[in-house]
Amino acid sequence: MVQRAIEESSLWYEVNKVENRGEQAPMNVGAPQRWAAPAQGMVKCNFHANWRSVHYHVGGAWITRNHMGEVGMHARDALVPTTDKLSADIYRLICLLWVLRSLRDLRVEEINVGTDSHALVEAIQKSYRWPRYRSLLHQIAAICLDFAVIDFEVESVKSNKVAREISKSVLRDGRHRSYLAMGGPSWFHKIIRTEGVIVNS
Repeated sequence: MVQRAIEESSLWYEVNKVENRGEQAPMNVGAPQRWAAPAQGMVKCNFHANWRSVHYHVGGAWITRNHMGEVGMHARDALVPTTDKLSADIYRLICLLWVLRSLRDLRVEEINVGTDSHALVEAIQKSYRWPRYRSLLHQIAAICLDFAVIDFEVESVKSNKVAREISKSVLRDGRHRSYLAMGGPSWFHKIIRTEGVIVNS
């Protein structure tokens, strides 16, 4: 434990030293308020992890759409509970790992991953700044190599609303059984009107 603490403190020192030399952390200039379709041939997957610290439970969900905004698949699951009250970031990473494994197993090759967590995208792009989550980030990096094309996009809460609502239903409605389905959920067309969609012509 002492060795690990020394290693992490050294990494933290190096990160701060780089920043003090003038490297600026990326500014979140604001994610688009409307859902934007991926390029033709790509699949866009929006996902969300809904965490309740009171019960230490997490609901995860993802939904894929093509360049026309048409839904391919969506899935929902109750992720492993924990008693760690400080693990919101860990839950997001565990959820992403589940999403990527699912997409890989479904033979999706070119994927655009959308999340409303700017911190999560930063952790993936600059994993050296997140030494505490090294193990999960290494697993995510390894799975990313299984895709022909993969990129990550920061969404607004509004443009990620469908994935958020599916994930919330796990805890809100007690839907702890996992599922994978084709097409959108029954309420999809109602919520899509308020989400706002930008579809490539």
